[in-house]
Amino acid sequence: MKISSIKYLFVFIILSIAISCSDDDGTPPDENTGVENPTGVDGTPSNTSITEEILRLVNEYRATKGLSALTSNQTADELAADHTRYMISQGQINHDNFDARGDVLNEKENARGMAENVANFYPDAKSVVDAWISSDGHRKNIEGNYTHTGIAAIKDESGKYYYTQLFYR
Repeated sequence: MKISSIKYLFVFIILSIAISCSDDDGTPPDENTGVENPTGVDGTPSNTSITEEILRLVNEYRATKGLSALTSNQTADELAADHTRYMISQGQINHDNFDARGDVLNEKENARGMAENVANFYPDAKSVVDAWISSDGHRKNIEGNYTHTGIAAIKDESGKYYYTQLFYR
């Protein structure tokens, strides 16, 4: 009987150690990025999420063209996140239901004029923004006459990012 009790105690101790040694730091994932603990260039924790970094890079680029900075908007962020999750569910990038997103921005934010950039599989903010700037159509949206933006970067089940950036004025 004592051996059986010792076995159970041993199993309990092993399970306790395994559960308590997870790499989860208790920080909930960012709802837009899915990143639990974003890291900076040197691998140390950063307070800047990938979506904030995309906005910073886009605004830096716009400044080089003499354009005003875009302001992040919660409604547009939510629409971008919804569309990004939709693209992940479809397994491909697309502009499905773009008009519906425009209707919501028009109704809730009095938006006039809208554009959208999408992408997938770029590993970080710099690579996706560089790709958009290198593409005539995407660059036109970044350089467009817009005042606000919504951005989402969400990882799929394999850990690869899908991106949506909405623009409106």
